[in-house]
Amino acid sequence: MGEVFGNRNFRRLFFSNLFSGFGQGMTMIGISWHLVESTGSASLLGSAMLISSILTLLIGPYSGTLIDRFSRKAILQVEQLGGSTVLALLTVWGFFGAYHEWMMVLIFLASTFMLHIHEPAQAAFVQEAFDQKHYKSINSLLEMENQSALVLAGAFSGLLLESFGLQAVLLINSLTYLLAFLMLWGMEYAFSTEQQKATAPRTSWMMQFHQSWVYINERRGFLIFGVSALMPFLAVMLANLLNPIFVSQALQSDVRIYSLGEVTYSIGAVVAGVLVVLLCRKFGAFPYMVFTYVLMAIALVLTVAMPKAWVFVLLSALLGWCNVSTRLIRQTLYMELVPNRFMGRVISFFRSVGTLMRLLLLALFTVMLDYTGAAAGYLVLAGLLLMAALGIAFSMGKLMRSAAGLDKVSSEQERGGKTKQVQ
Repeated sequence: MGEVFGNRNFRRLFFSNLFSGFGQGMTMIGISWHLVESTGSASLLGSAMLISSILTLLIGPYSGTLIDRFSRKAILQVEQLGGSTVLALLTVWGFFGAYHEWMMVLIFLASTFMLHIHEPAQAAFVQEAFDQKHYKSINSLLEMENQSALVLAGAFSGLLLESFGLQAVLLINSLTYLLAFLMLWGMEYAFSTEQQKATAPRTSWMMQFHQSWVYINERRGFLIFGVSALMPFLAVMLANLLNPIFVSQALQSDVRIYSLGEVTYSIGAVVAGVLVVLLCRKFGAFPYMVFTYVLMAIALVLTVAMPKAWVFVLLSALLGWCNVSTRLIRQTLYMELVPNRFMGRVISFFRSVGTLMRLLLLALFTVMLDYTGAAAGYLVLAGLLLMAALGIAFSMGKLMRSAAGLDKVSSEQERGGKTKQVQ
C-alpha cells in the first residue's frame, strides 16, 4: 500500500474521491432524515428510492457502454462538475426560501444517478490506469478512503443539520465536488478513443445487454456469483430506508443516533479495508466471503431482537465490516477476470440485475413498513443474505474452474496464432 500511495496519480484519485464522498455522504444522510422527519412516514423516502431504482435500471445498459467507449476520467469529472453546479443552485434557493418535498426527491435522485455512474467508471479507470499487481491494494485504499469520508459525513451531518439547516450541507457538498474535480484535473491519463470505440462499438440496447449476457454465461458460476455478491450491497442500500425509520420510531431517538450509526458503520468498513487482504490470504477469499454473509445476517437479526440505541450503533460497525469485505473481494475478482473492454458493461449488467432486485424489495418495503415497522424489513434482508451465502458457496468452485479453463483456451489460441505467424 505504501508503494501505491507513493504514486502521484493515485494520490490525486484518492483525495478526489475523499472530497466527493464526504460531501455526498452528508447530503444523502440529510435528505433521508429530512424526508422521514418532515412527513412522519416511510412512504416518501421509499418512493424516492423506488423511482431512482427504475431510472437506474433503464439507464444501466447505456451507462455501461458509455463507460467502455469514452474517457473514464472525463466521465468522472463531468459527474463532479455537474454535481457541484446543481447543488450550488439549490444552496442559493435554500438561503432565500424553503425546500419543497419534490426538491428533496430530486436531489436524492440526482445523487443516486451520480453514484450509479461513478462506481463502474472508477473501477474501469483503475483497471486501465494502474498495474494488475496493485489492484488489491488500490481497492483497499479506495475503500478505506470512501468509508473515512462517510465517517466524517456522519460526524458532521447531524451537527450541521441541527445548527444550520440543510442548505449548509448542500453548500459543503457543492464545494467538495469542485475540489474533487480540480484534484482529478491534474492526474496524468491517456485514453485511446479509437481503440475503445473499436472494441465497444455503438450498438442497440438489446445488443449491449446480449453482449454482456454472452460474456457472463460463458463463465460457469459467474452469473450465480455475481447475483449473490450483490446481496450485501442491496442489504445496505435498503437499510438506508430502514435505519431512519427504525431510529425515529422503534428507538425513539434523534438524528444524532442515526448519524452515529453511519459513523460506526464507516469505522467498521475502514478496519475491513485495512485487514481484508490479510484475512483473505489466511482463510481464503471465498470462505471468508461466505462467513461475512452469515455474520451480516446475524447482525440484522440482533438489531431487531435488541432494540437499543447502543446496540444499533455497535452492530452498524459490524455491517460496515461485512459489506466492505465482500465488496472488495468481488471488485478485485472482476478486475482480475474481466477484460477492460468489457468492464463497464459487465459491471453495469450486474448493477441492472441488482437494481431490479432492489426495485422489487423497495416496492415491498414501501407498502409494508407503515404497517409492520422497520423490524420486519431487517428480517427479510437477513433471510436473503443467508440464501446468497449458499449461492456463493455453490458458485465459487465452478467460477474458478471456468476461469482457469478459459485462460488455458486463450493461451492455446495465442500460441497457435504465433505459430501461424512464424510459418
